[in-house]
Order: sequence, then C-alpha cells, then structure tokens
Amino acid sequence: MSSNGAQTPLSFTNWLRVFKLSSEPGSLRARFQHGISWNIAGAILNNGANFLTNIAIANLLGREIFGQYGMIQSTLTTFVGIAQAAGGITATKYVAEFRSSDKEKAGRVLGLCTATTAATGIIGTLLILFCAPWLASTTLKASFLARPMQIAGAVVFFTVMNAYQMGAIAGLESYREWAIANGLQGPLQLGICSLSAWRWGLQGAVAGLLATSAIRWLILHIALKREANKQGILVRYSGFWQERSIFFRFALPAAVSGLSAAPAIWLGNTFLVRQVGGYSQMALFSAALNLKNVVIFLPMLLNNVGTSLINNQRGKRNPQQYRKVFWINLALTGSSAIAGAVFIGVFGANLLRLFGKTFPEGQEILTVLLCVAVIEVVAMASYQVIQSEEKMWFSLLAVVLPRDIALVLLAYRLIPLYGARGLGFAYLIAWLLCSIVIFSAVFRIGLTSRTTEEFQQPAQISGLLEGDPEL
Repeated sequence: MSSNGAQTPLSFTNWLRVFKLSSEPGSLRARFQHGISWNIAGAILNNGANFLTNIAIANLLGREIFGQYGMIQSTLTTFVGIAQAAGGITATKYVAEFRSSDKEKAGRVLGLCTATTAATGIIGTLLILFCAPWLASTTLKASFLARPMQIAGAVVFFTVMNAYQMGAIAGLESYREWAIANGLQGPLQLGICSLSAWRWGLQGAVAGLLATSAIRWLILHIALKREANKQGILVRYSGFWQERSIFFRFALPAAVSGLSAAPAIWLGNTFLVRQVGGYSQMALFSAALNLKNVVIFLPMLLNNVGTSLINNQRGKRNPQQYRKVFWINLALTGSSAIAGAVFIGVFGANLLRLFGKTFPEGQEILTVLLCVAVIEVVAMASYQVIQSEEKMWFSLLAVVLPRDIALVLLAYRLIPLYGARGLGFAYLIAWLLCSIVIFSAVFRIGLTSRTTEEFQQPAQISGLLEGDPEL
C-alpha cells in the first residue's frame, strides 16, 4: 500500500511473479513438470493409438459399419458412466488429499473404491449382456448389433476398473507408472483391434477392445499395487466402511451424475441414428468427435495433474498454494485447448479424409465440436474448485442435471432439422449453459474477497513468494 492507504496497482511483473514457481525438487513447478511430461508421454501413445485404431477401423469396415461401431462405443460409454460409481475421481481426490497426512485413511479410501467399483462394474456388465438384444432391436433399429454389443459387455467391467486404477495412480502422483501402463496398452490396442477388425469385421473390432481393456487392467493393477506400497499405503478392505461419509457426500452424487451424463449422450446419439441415413451421419459425427478428443486430450492431462495437486494442497491446508495451482491449471488447460482447436480447425478437412474420402463432409460438425472442446476444457478446469470443496450434490443439481436435460431436449429438437450438425449444436448450447453455472459457482465458492486481497497488493505477494519454501 502507498502511504496514504491507497492500494498500489498490481503490475504485469507482479502477476508474473504470482505464477512463477521454483524448479526445486518437490516444488509445485517440479511436480507440475513431472506430472505433465509423463502424462503427455503416456497419452501420446495411448490416445494416439486410439485415434489410429479408429482410423484403421473406419478404412477397414467402411463408413456405414464405422457408424455402427461408433454407436456401440457410445453404448459402452453409457454403461461405463452408469457403472463406474465415480471411483476414479474419488480415488484421485482423497488419495491425493490424505496420502501425506493420513496413510491409513488413504488405504481405506482405496479399499472402498476398489470394492464399490468392482461391484458396480459387474452389475454394468450383466446389464448390457441382458439388455443388448432389446436395445439393438427396439431402440437402435438394428437387431444385428446385439451380438457385438454383448461381446462388448465385459469391456464395461474392465473399463470401470481401469478408470478407478488410473484415478488412484494419479492421486499418488505416480505419473511415470501411469504413462508406462498407457504406453504399453496403446500400441497393443492398435495392433489387436486392427487385425481382428480385418479378420472378423465389426465383431472382431469389438473383441479387440475387450482383449486390450483386460490387458490394460492387469498392467494398471500391478502398477497401482507397487506404487501404493512404495508410499507406505496398503489397500485396506477391513474397516473401509469407516469412510462411508466420503461415499455419501462425494462418490454418490458424483456417481448419480454419471447416471445422468452418459444416458444423455447416448440418447442424443440414438436420436441421430434413427434418422434416415442415421448411421452414415453417426460416422461423420464420430470422426469429428475423435478429432475433438485430440484437442482436449492434453488439457485434460494437465487437468488431471492439477486435480492431484490442488487436493494435495487442500489436505495440507495451504490456501495460497491451493489457489495458485487453480490459476496455473486454468491458464495452461485453456491456452492448450485454444491452440489445439485452431490447429485442428485449420487442417480439419485433411484430417477427416484420413477416415475415408467422404468424411470431409463433416467439416461443419467438426467446427462446432471444436468450439465445444474449448468451452468444456475451461469449464472443467474451473470445476476443480467445486470438486475439491466437495460440493457434489450442488454439482449434480445445478450443473450436471440441467446440462444433460438441455442436451437431450436440444438434440431431440435440432437433429431432425440439421442431422449430425444439430447434435453438435446441442452439445455447444448445453456446455455454454453449464459453463455459466460453473463460473458463477466457482466465483462464489473459491474466488472470495480473501483471494482478491491476496493478489491485489504487490507487497503481500512479494512476502508470500519470499516466505514460502515451496515456491
């Protein structure tokens, strides 16, 4: 402050100092760099393999069958969303929060998440096995999809377990092992799925997903057990119900959110495939969605690192570092999403052509989904505050349900008018509405007057930077 009591304006240099982090071992900057570098390495191999696998299947099976494959993947995603019971994000949050301060509690959280995720994964698999014939013949109007959907049923169990294990590994900040597991699984998926699709068509492609998801489960299981033991954390099944408050205030509302989000996406896709030429339109949408996922994969990796770090700082009761991680994560994820969207947008037609010569027809769909990608990434980075402060029932009622209801209603209205573009517009509007709610909630929950005061005065900032050994 100046001598007359007026606040000195915060200069650009001081803002830079706010975001400057030391590269000392164990500092936030070093932890960010470690997590990001290993996440990128693993994700390039894994997501790159997913992308190349879809390109291979599209070229091997053709546009119409690739649309059917996309609908099967959407159905699997729906059942996974229902079955995963938020095991991944629950493990990330609470393992990160308690692994330094209360190892026994972290072990009980792992036991709770393992037990609940295994149970819900089995239930999800059984549901799709029994429901597949009815879904294929009645809802999708394609009874021949029943068998490949049943083959895919076991994928639900392994995918749910894999999501939990990856969340737990992220909570331990064991990103090197996470990257190695993804790096091993990615090339295997490309080879197995491509070969089986070439040999046995659609059913072969789905069987390839099953084989590679099982291999991934084994790799992640070994990695999680080794890393937990290394940090002195034992998975505790005895007494895990002591942590039931975590289940009821965090995991349960997050799981119910999955019950809403996954079916909403599936219903939107169902509205599309039931149109004339619907599976051909679904193929265009799936190709554009794959490119949209390329845009968000790096920001979401950054966000995963941010999730672990922000909850670890919350567990240490360090509000300054907590907010610093939030702002850095928001800046990194947002800028990387914008850069990725611009790049994919410029080369979109050429990239779509990789799926087949007719796929550039989906250029407009891609443009809409790229806008969705940027909004989604910024919203999810901001959502960190809602999640870390355990406002999950609020999230369900004010964020998730309104977004998903809007998506379904808009898709139902717009798809008959605009086809796959209408589904893209439904995503765009739903995420715009959702982001407004998230930003408003984050401002009220996390960006209070205390935060503003801490960043307004250069003298306070300088003292903070000089006095905190982690910076």
